[in-house]
Amino acid sequence: MDWKKLSTTKITEVYNRLFLSRCYLCRAKSRNALCSYCQEGLPTNTNSCHHCKLPLLTTSILCGQCQTSPPAYQTCIAPYRFEGIIKTLIHSIKFNQGNHYIRPLTHLLSEKLIHAYEQDSWPEQLLYVPSHPSRIKERGFCQTKTLSSHLIRHLQQKIGKKCPIYTKNNPIKKVKNAQTQHSLSRKERLKNPKNNYTVDNSTAKHVALLDDVMTTGSTIETCTKLLLNAGAERVDIWVIARTPEKDNPHLAITQTFR
Repeated sequence: MDWKKLSTTKITEVYNRLFLSRCYLCRAKSRNALCSYCQEGLPTNTNSCHHCKLPLLTTSILCGQCQTSPPAYQTCIAPYRFEGIIKTLIHSIKFNQGNHYIRPLTHLLSEKLIHAYEQDSWPEQLLYVPSHPSRIKERGFCQTKTLSSHLIRHLQQKIGKKCPIYTKNNPIKKVKNAQTQHSLSRKERLKNPKNNYTVDNSTAKHVALLDDVMTTGSTIETCTKLLLNAGAERVDIWVIARTPEKDNPHLAITQTFR
């Protein structure tokens, strides 16, 4: 009997039972990262554009932007709106060293992805939208890179060989340290990312591109076109949350009372 392996296994079981078998928000006992009660309070992106997942008042339709200028990516999976608890958790990760919230967010996203690809082929490769090196130095880590590595672990446990390949050498590079997106107006955000990124290597034919939040979609669109030029034939977008339009007061009122 391998006593060393046995002791390690038991220690892991005890650790998981004491620290990981509880809800990350309310600390109640839970088999999942978030208990069912806390999950009910999340701002799900139920009504949204069929293509870009922009939150709307109705569902299964195309927003005006997608009707006039369809995005270059194939599909977008954005299960939550960027507000409420989801917004707090993502801000905590990005600005307050709340790395421990990465686990529940990637768990939630992985569950949505598994459901979304029940009748579709999984991407061959997982890439992410990176931060600029100077931003990573300030923050201490690249949140999208960490999200990607955690997400892959979840998916490998759930779907095995269907899981996309994840490489540490992400071919997408942010070469220009522009002003942060959250501090810009919508007009400035649309112009901001056009020359900020490059792709320095070839990619798989079917690629998943991960980001934490999708706001105007300009960064995602720029990276998608670069990936298509680098050899990808299909790009799927995976984001945790989609930002509602600020100039839609009716949507804001609807979201407030849900």
